[in-house]
Amino acid sequence: MAVRGASSKPAGQGTASRNGRSSTKLPAKPVEKTGGDGPGRRGRYRKLPTRAHGLDPEEVRRDQRGRLQTALIELIAERGYQAVRILDLTKLARVSRPTFYSLYTDKEELFLATYDEIAKRTATTIMEAYETQGSTGERLRTAMRAFAGLAAAEPEAVSLMVLGAFGAGPKALERRNRTLEALEQSIRASRSATGAGSGRSGTDRGRAARTTEPAGRRAAGKGAAANDLTVKVILGGIREVTAARLRRGQAAALPGLVDELAAWAESYPAKLPAGLDRPSAAGQRKRTKGEETEDGRPRLALAASERARQAEGRLRSGRHNLQQEFIVKNQRERIVDATAAIVAEKGLAGLTIPEIARRANVSHQTFYEMYPTKHDAFLGAQKVGLHQALRITVEAYEAQDGDWPMAVAAGVRALLDYLASEPAHAHLTVVDTFAASPLAIEIRDTGLHAFAAYLQPGYHYAPATRQPPGIAPEAIAGGIWQVLHNHIERERIEDIPRLAPALVFVALAPFIGPKDAARVARKRTIAAPAAAARG
Repeated sequence: MAVRGASSKPAGQGTASRNGRSSTKLPAKPVEKTGGDGPGRRGRYRKLPTRAHGLDPEEVRRDQRGRLQTALIELIAERGYQAVRILDLTKLARVSRPTFYSLYTDKEELFLATYDEIAKRTATTIMEAYETQGSTGERLRTAMRAFAGLAAAEPEAVSLMVLGAFGAGPKALERRNRTLEALEQSIRASRSATGAGSGRSGTDRGRAARTTEPAGRRAAGKGAAANDLTVKVILGGIREVTAARLRRGQAAALPGLVDELAAWAESYPAKLPAGLDRPSAAGQRKRTKGEETEDGRPRLALAASERARQAEGRLRSGRHNLQQEFIVKNQRERIVDATAAIVAEKGLAGLTIPEIARRANVSHQTFYEMYPTKHDAFLGAQKVGLHQALRITVEAYEAQDGDWPMAVAAGVRALLDYLASEPAHAHLTVVDTFAASPLAIEIRDTGLHAFAAYLQPGYHYAPATRQPPGIAPEAIAGGIWQVLHNHIERERIEDIPRLAPALVFVALAPFIGPKDAARVARKRTIAAPAAAARG
């Protein structure tokens, strides 16, 4: 399958772009995954001639940057970001350490430059394909085929863009979010400005690919507001499906999923039905100078939930009739609450065992009896948050006496109410997971699959003439997750319950159709009793 931007040149060599400037061709799947310096690696990292070669110095620097970016992608895929050293990069890329530091300040700067290169080329590939002639559905399919082909050809590079690098820091996560937002805004602007049957000029396409600011929002005008959530859900679902295949080493399967994903996306109207698109009551809180942590992360001041406040404080010492099981449960609950609060406020870099123990009012010995490391405490808090969210959602779902559409509506509303009531756990579970570890992502994926399972009965409600694609539950869960991620990260947790009508519609429309989904989304459901304590 031909992919825009692909080249037959060895990775790291300059390729001519349409505007005459050179761009870096990032690598396809490495030939060799482990140590050594075999022929595959020698070919990819071949140095330019030395001494009197007559090459433009900028061409030499461009080649060196390309080899370093290629090496970084390969080593991150092999070892993880934290384990990659400058020595490893310079050795693999065949670049000296002085040359490295003449090109980049540190590893983080190299990562951000590499990420920007991948994101720019991916955005160009998608937007050039999307802005061709044809209906909205045809353009969407063309864009998705281009993206799937790129991901299949270069899984490690696209994985770096879609997932980021664990432990790369807040700048990397901010860059990832900015890239996704720019892509969403470009598609909104294109849908609003051109309609279904026309494309934009090459100049406009280049501008869309380069943008990192909300220009798309301005171009789309008032009409963009109604499309915001729909576009975010569709791109979020595609991203989740893509990321899952990349993590499992199934990138080659992505082109075969294009028609299913496109059919799912086309089940949504261009605009949400009237009464479902409810704007937030409050925008992102404005910060004042000094409200950042040492690593540059915004310092959050999330109010403790009512349940967490009830659990605070050390149990009374001396003689008491409390059972050991209750004591251990209370201590564990305080630890996971403290962990969630610290991560929400300070980020993973600010999470330390002394700080956890101090906030939880437990001794260091008690902490180590329950969790070997602070990372284990993070995973424990993540599991608790997901378990509670799923339990409360299922209770609301099952209270609807077998009426599946109303059960889904009740479950979605209960989930949103729970997240709003537990802001620290919502932040850790939905947002901070991306910076944690591959194991945290696996736990998150398990939770998403559990939520998606409750959408499976929808196939029995769909008409025989219009059966939803098999990918629909997974894509819906991923799309909803992306919307929640956006709201929580922007400190609009208290607004999440206002999203209920729109997200109920998103969950139901592919199965029962937009009209019936909107009718159910506008109804009030019978809420299940909220759980006062953890199960």
